[in-house]
Amino acid sequence: MTVQTKNMIATFNFTVPTTVKFGCDISKEIGEITKGLGVEKVLCIYDEGIKSSGISNQIIEHLIQEELKVVTFEKVTANPTDSIVAEAAGFARENEIEAIIAIGGGSSIDCAKAVNILLTNPGSIHQYEGRGVVKNQTKPLIAVPTTAGTGSEVTSVTVVTDSKKLRKMVIGGQHCGATIALVDPLLTVGLPPAVTAGTGMDALTHAIEAYISKGASVMTDINALKAIELISGSIYESTVNGTNIDARSNMLLGSLIAGVAFDSAGLGLVHAISHPISSHCGVPHGTANAILLPHVLAFNGGDERVRQRMRDVASSMGLPIHSIDDQEIVKSIVEKVTDLNHKVNIPRLREAGVKKENFTTIAEDALKERSMNFTPRKATKEDIIAILENAY
Repeated sequence: MTVQTKNMIATFNFTVPTTVKFGCDISKEIGEITKGLGVEKVLCIYDEGIKSSGISNQIIEHLIQEELKVVTFEKVTANPTDSIVAEAAGFARENEIEAIIAIGGGSSIDCAKAVNILLTNPGSIHQYEGRGVVKNQTKPLIAVPTTAGTGSEVTSVTVVTDSKKLRKMVIGGQHCGATIALVDPLLTVGLPPAVTAGTGMDALTHAIEAYISKGASVMTDINALKAIELISGSIYESTVNGTNIDARSNMLLGSLIAGVAFDSAGLGLVHAISHPISSHCGVPHGTANAILLPHVLAFNGGDERVRQRMRDVASSMGLPIHSIDDQEIVKSIVEKVTDLNHKVNIPRLREAGVKKENFTTIAEDALKERSMNFTPRKATKEDIIAILENAY
């Protein structure tokens, strides 16, 4: 018998490590949900911004109502470092905590994931860089995202900055994700416009890079394209009218399913370049991604496979695709992303504090990033420097 293979779906791996509970006011159930895990003492991890917004107090009150013992670590910084993770892990051990609750954006959730790894796995966080290196089961971790950006609440990856080498370590695998994500759009209503814009464009980058990634599959494609549709259609409204709950919900859902997509598909050149930009120049991760995205898309458009995939991206963005060749479609997407950046006030690299003298170091470090394994068009150091010049 002859087996037909032309239209068969390729082999793929797909994982969703986290149970998701999504909805307005779902965060109010955190006390009951945490109690249901069979724990008594929990550590809440967040930053000063979350504390000043009052969100952390709301979460803690719900926990106390269920007679849970709560300790807090409030020193999370943007692009959390190995030293912050080590300090928080030491604090958690001293207090004999049984579960962790991460409240905030990607930095708080990434920090909490890294701390959780160290509570049941020996040594420093440095020795777990890579995928599949974390061997021991971690403690229960509940992620409560307050930004629509990283998707960290549903990924099996944490990113920690090596403070000596000034580079980001990517740590991922079976025991690196959150146990439960409580995804409440109402917690994002108070986000300032600049944070809404930066984190939102970060999520759009996740979705697009996942779709054109070498690691893409039918499962990641479904999530990536829907995320592109939701985010591109709602980011402007959520930025200029932050109380629009429909727009906030679309952004948070888009961010979440973009996280589901890239966790299995991988990312690409935007992230490979943005990581060293954040490490060396202190630019927020989402903002760096947003700045680079149109320029990397233009570069990737030089690949025939990418051009074909871009037709679906354009359709999800509501752009015309009929009677238009692939080159024009790439151009229309680049123009659309550039326009979104302009509308939500994303700066250029020079306005974000990046210096041209950093370009060579950024390019050299970008080539070492794991995301380079998934980018659809191979880039040289000279290609990356040219992209940085265009984004400057």
